[in-house]
Amino acid sequence: MESTTISELEINSQDVYFRPSPGDLPGSVSSGFTFSTPIANGRGLFTLTRVASEPGVWKAFTLLVSLDSLKGHEPIGAEQGVYHGNLLCWSEVREQRARIIEANPHVLIVGAGQNGLQVAARFKQMGIPTLIIDKNGRIGDQWRKRYPSLTLHTTKQHHTMLFQPYPETWPRYTPRDKIADWLEQYAVSQDLVVWMKSQLLSAPSYNKNKMEWAVSIDRDGKIFTINPKHIVLATGTLGGPYTPVIEGRDLFKGQILHSDDYTGAPHFIGKRVVVVGTGNSGADIALDLHVRGAQSVTLLQRSVTCVQASETVNGITDQFWRPEVPTEVADYRRAGTPFKLMKQMLSEQKDFYWEKDKHILEGLAKAGMNVNLGPDGSGVFPLVYERLGGYWMDVGCADRIIAGKIKVKSGLGIKRFLEHGLLFNDDTILDTDVVIFATGFVNIQSVMRGIFGETIDKAGPAGGVDEEGEMRGAYRPTGHPGLWYAPGDFQISRFGSRLLAIQLQAIELGYMKQDI
Repeated sequence: MESTTISELEINSQDVYFRPSPGDLPGSVSSGFTFSTPIANGRGLFTLTRVASEPGVWKAFTLLVSLDSLKGHEPIGAEQGVYHGNLLCWSEVREQRARIIEANPHVLIVGAGQNGLQVAARFKQMGIPTLIIDKNGRIGDQWRKRYPSLTLHTTKQHHTMLFQPYPETWPRYTPRDKIADWLEQYAVSQDLVVWMKSQLLSAPSYNKNKMEWAVSIDRDGKIFTINPKHIVLATGTLGGPYTPVIEGRDLFKGQILHSDDYTGAPHFIGKRVVVVGTGNSGADIALDLHVRGAQSVTLLQRSVTCVQASETVNGITDQFWRPEVPTEVADYRRAGTPFKLMKQMLSEQKDFYWEKDKHILEGLAKAGMNVNLGPDGSGVFPLVYERLGGYWMDVGCADRIIAGKIKVKSGLGIKRFLEHGLLFNDDTILDTDVVIFATGFVNIQSVMRGIFGETIDKAGPAGGVDEEGEMRGAYRPTGHPGLWYAPGDFQISRFGSRLLAIQLQAIELGYMKQDI
C-alpha cells in the first residue's frame, strides 16, 4: 500500500464496545480509535499500561491498526429490494447478475466450505464479482460426508457466519447436518454464485502482462474457460489423507480406512476396532464406535497429546465471543491480542487449567496415555494454529478410557499387519477386525501442486504460524501474483476476508503492487 499520512485520528469515545475502559490487565486502559488517510478509512485498538519505574508514564502494551475500507469503495450494505421501479422481479435481477459474474468473474474461489462462502459474501459486499467452485454435489457436503454424530467442538458464538448469525434457539454446539444445511442456505441468502460438481483442470496459467489467469473448469462434464484476475484457495490448509506405510497391509483380512472415510459406527457394530491416532478425530471416532456397538475399541497413541475438556477450551473462547457482544466486535478484539501474547497468557495460567481438568489428565495418565497441556502448558488453543494437530478437545472419550471401556496402547509403533491383527514393536499382538487411521492429512500444497505445478511453490507455505505469530500465507500476498490463501477457522475467515478484499481493491485501483 502506498505511503500516506494519517489524519482525523479520534478516540471511540461514543462507541459502547470500543470507548476507553479498563483493560484485561490490572491497571491497564483499552480503547478503540478511528483514522483517515487520503485513500482509506481505518480503525485501531490499543491497550496502555503504566510504567512502574516512571510514575505517570504509560506505554502501549498492544496495538492493532487496520484499514476498514478504501474511500469511494465502501461496503455496499443492504439493498432496497426494488429494482428498476419494480419493472424487474428479484429472480430476474439475480439471474442477470449471475450470468455476468459467470462470464467474467474478477475472482475465482476454489472451495464452497465456510471459508469460501464467507470470503465470497465479503467480496460481494465490497463490489468484487466472484465465482465459487466446489467438487461436491451440494454445498455443505464436506460436512454431510463425515460421521453422523459429529458436532462442532466450539460454541456457536465462535463459529457463526459472517453477516448472518444463528437464531437464538440454535444449539450451543452445532451438529454436522445443521451446519451443512446452514451453509447451503447461506449461499442463497447472501446471493452467491456457486458452481457445484466443478473442479479446476490442471495447469492454470498466469499472464503477467494482462495480470489474469487462464483457467479451465470441468463443471459436471462440461469444460469452461475463464480469466479471473485472482484465484483464492479456500480448501483449507489440509490436503489429502495421510496414512503411514506399514508392512503386511495386503495380508490383513480385515478392513483398513482413514478417518476421512469414516461415515459412522453402524458399519462396525460387533467389530473389534483399532483407531490409530489420539487427536480430535481419533478420540471422537473411538467414542462414537464404543457408544454405538463396536465389540471393542482400542486407541493407539503415537505421541504425546494435549487434552482439555471441550467446556474448558470454550471457557476461553467465551471470553472473546460473548453472546451479548456483536460478532464483528468480538473478532476485532480477538485480533487485537497477538498470538504470542495469548500463548504467554495461557501458559501463565497453566496451573489453573491443570486443576480444572485434573481428573481427565491424571485419569488418562493412569490408563497409560502420555498427556499434557501442550509444550509450555498453554493448552489446545496454540496447537490449533501452530500444528493443526497434537490435541484433543474431550467430549466424553476420556471418561470411557478412564473407566476401561475404551482401551489404550501408547508409545508403541506398528511393526506390521498380520492376517487378523497387528504386530507391535514390542512383539505383542492385538487381534482386530478394523483399523482406522486418524493420522491427519498432508499439506494442501502437495495436493495443489498436482494442479498448479511449480506455481504453487512460488506461493509459499500455508498454515501454521510465522515468526511474528501470524498465520503463514493467509489473507495476504503469497509470493505469486493473483494467488491467495483463505485458510483457518470460521473466525479467521470472518476477519481476514475484509483485509483480503481491501488488498484486491487496492491492486485494481493501483494503490498496491503485486510481485511479478
